[in-house]
Parts: sequence; C-alpha cells; structure tokens
Amino acid sequence: MVAEIDYFEKSKVFFKEGDVSATLESYKKVIEHLHNQKEHKLEIIEFLTKIRKYCQENNLIIEEATVLRALGRTHSKFKNHIEGLKFSYQALKIQKKLGKKQDVAESLGFLAEDLEVSGNYDECIKIFNEASEIFKDLGNLRKVKEIEKEITRLKAFSETIIEDEYLMNKFHVDKY
Repeated sequence: MVAEIDYFEKSKVFFKEGDVSATLESYKKVIEHLHNQKEHKLEIIEFLTKIRKYCQENNLIIEEATVLRALGRTHSKFKNHIEGLKFSYQALKIQKKLGKKQDVAESLGFLAEDLEVSGNYDECIKIFNEASEIFKDLGNLRKVKEIEKEITRLKAFSETIIEDEYLMNKFHVDKY
C-alpha cells in the first residue's frame, strides 16, 4: 500500500511541475501496485481525468492516449471492467491513428486481458492474435511466446466451458 501511494505522490509532483511524460511514466508503477485500494480510487481517477483534460487542452495527443490507457488499466484494477474497456478502446483508436505499433500491441494485450472477464473468449483470442502479429513484426519474440501461452490457455478454457454446457443440456442439469 505504501509503495503505490509513494508512486502516486511522485506522479502528482511531476504533474505539478508540468512534466506530463514523467507523470505518466511514474503512474505506470502506480498501476503495477494497485491491489484494489478502493480508499484511493476516487482520488486516482480524478487525477487521471485532470491529466487527460490537460492533454486535451494542450493538444498532447500521444500523452492523451497514454492517459486513456492508464484510465482503462486503473478501472480494470478496480474491477470496473466496462469503464476500463471503454477507455482502452479510446486509447487504442488514437494509437492506431498515430501508428504507434509498440503502444498498439501493448494496448491490444491489455484489452484482451480485460475482455476475458466478459467471457467473450473468441474476441479475446482474436485481439491477442492481432497483438502477437504486431509484436512479431517488432521482433519481440518473448512477448509473442507469452501471448501464445495465453491463447492456448483461453482455447482450453473455452473448450471446457463448451463441453460443460453440452453435458448440462444433455442431462437437463439446472432445468428445475
């Protein structure tokens, strides 16, 4: 808990000094250490919203995309997956428009992780495949292997669910 608050305080200092890039870099560490700290949720979301507004007012498009991705990740950490997906899609749209391949691939990976919660495994696998292709083009084979593991896990899990549903229907489980 102390670690994420320290990182969060550093992020706020960087923002007060007008260093948006350092703010966002520092905030990445906040996301890594957010373990559902609901008591700081509102303050953190308000802080990111303020940074986003600053980016919009100052035409900082790349930074705005980073803030949107941070908002998406933060909402997901706080188990607000619908809001998280909304912000993640907005970030991805900007990053694709800017041609930021590394950012697009990372965002796709985060988006796929968030989509898993919804149970839409086919879409999740499709997005992971898209991220994998970009990482392959960028030469990041470690990331490609990580994604392949996730895809294999998701396919196995999805097959298990389908088999379970088939058996439940066949034997009329949960019909009464």
